[in-house]
Amino acid sequence: MRRGLTWVAALALVAALAAGLVVAASPRRPATAQDAPAVTVQRAHAASATPTLKRRVVLLTIGSDAGAPKFGRGGAMESGRADALQLVVIDTVKRRGSILSFPRDSYVPIPGYGTNKINAAMAFGGPRLLVATFEQLTGLTIDYYALTSFDGLTDIVNKVGKVQVNVDMNLRDAFAGAFLDKGKRNLTGGQALAYARARKTLPGGDFDRSRHQGQLLQGGLATFQRQVAEDPAKVMTWLGVIRDEVRTDLPFPELVRLALLATDVPASGVKNIAVPSVAGNAGGASVVRLLPGAYSLFGRLRAGKLS
Repeated sequence: MRRGLTWVAALALVAALAAGLVVAASPRRPATAQDAPAVTVQRAHAASATPTLKRRVVLLTIGSDAGAPKFGRGGAMESGRADALQLVVIDTVKRRGSILSFPRDSYVPIPGYGTNKINAAMAFGGPRLLVATFEQLTGLTIDYYALTSFDGLTDIVNKVGKVQVNVDMNLRDAFAGAFLDKGKRNLTGGQALAYARARKTLPGGDFDRSRHQGQLLQGGLATFQRQVAEDPAKVMTWLGVIRDEVRTDLPFPELVRLALLATDVPASGVKNIAVPSVAGNAGGASVVRLLPGAYSLFGRLRAGKLS
């Protein structure tokens, strides 16, 4: 059972950036199989120069189907299949952004491995190959990636006091445990997990699930900003969560600059966009094929035109 929960990566990333000083300065005890970080945040290109952050920042959020012992899934997050994929593009000048939600079965070229489902790229070559796949596909240079499994989801949400999400349909999905009414809802960790998993009863199946994961990304950012605006002391709650749940080796000055960015871009200015695609087949397997509109979208983003 695959549960792509990529929104956790972005939610925790936002908090990690805003809490850059503590994350960088406080040593974290070594992770064990039962005490692994919920989220890993890294530069997309390890040996590259520090991103300038002066115009556009691109973040790939990845939900792995491995590295979740609490849910009976062993192995390392980095070697699993990437079953939840969102590309977050932020214009730092206009203070706007786009979240591009990609179906996990998108049938695309993977460097060195021919054409395959995009979620296989990480299993073939780790996050770096997945980054290379997205860069080849979109023509965008990715600055950072945030990788997560789903062990830490319920703990993160519950520790920060729920996350507000604009649920876009009534859900009665017993398979995922999702029983939610349409409208703005403050979701507990368990409800957020269910919302990210639900697909079998949705009209659009995986397409709707991918969009919902993008909505959770938006909700995580909005929740963080709203809580801190209402009570600045809430930062301390987030700091504690991040120290336990996030692993990053970004240098302190870079974290500070990203922290300022994370608090400067209003959640209302970040749009959730489903990449235009359609269900199809390849060699007898069900796949998702990107439509011409997807490549037009990538071109607009390369030109600095956020949708």
